[in-house]
Amino acid sequence: MMLFVSTTCLCKPMPFQVNLSKERFKFSSTHFTIFKDHQGECLHGHNYQVSVDLDFRSLAEDTGLSAEFSQVKYEVDNICKLLDEKVLLPADSPYLEITDNNKNYDVQFGVKFYSFPKVDCVLLNIVNVSSECLAKWVHQKLSKAYVSIGLESLSVTVEESSGQAVTYFLAEDV
Repeated sequence: MMLFVSTTCLCKPMPFQVNLSKERFKFSSTHFTIFKDHQGECLHGHNYQVSVDLDFRSLAEDTGLSAEFSQVKYEVDNICKLLDEKVLLPADSPYLEITDNNKNYDVQFGVKFYSFPKVDCVLLNIVNVSSECLAKWVHQKLSKAYVSIGLESLSVTVEESSGQAVTYFLAEDV
C-alpha cells in the first residue's frame, strides 16, 4: 500500500508545491477492513508507499526555501517506521472488542477471535484500517508537525496497491 501526502486543493492553487515521493516512504502492514458489524476481510497485508505534497504561498526571504525537506522527510520516515511490519488495529471501531491481555491484544470481531503479541501491533485512533482512514490519520500526524513552517495546505494519499489510492486533504488545512 502506498501512502502519499499531497497538497492538491480545490481552492486557489498556491505558487509553490513541494512533492516528496521517496522510495523509502513505505511500510508493510497487516490488517483487515471491516464492512459491517459482522462482515470484514480476512487478515492480509499490503506494501504501502508514501508521497508528500505541501503547498506554500511564499518562500523564506533569507533562504528562498519553502521548507527544509529534511524535516518533512524525517516526519514521514517516523510514521512509516511506526507502522512497518505491524498489525494495524482500529482502536475506535464500534465493531471490535480489543482487550489488553498483558503481552497480547485479544481482538473479538463477530465470531472471529485473534490474539496478537502487543509488540507486533499498533493501535490507531481510527474506526477502520482502510486507505481512507489511514490517509486521514497520517494527515493529522503531519499537520501537527507542520503548523509552524508556513504551510498553506497538506494532502495525504494512501496507495495500498498500484493504481488503488485514496487522497485526504482539507481546503483550509493549517
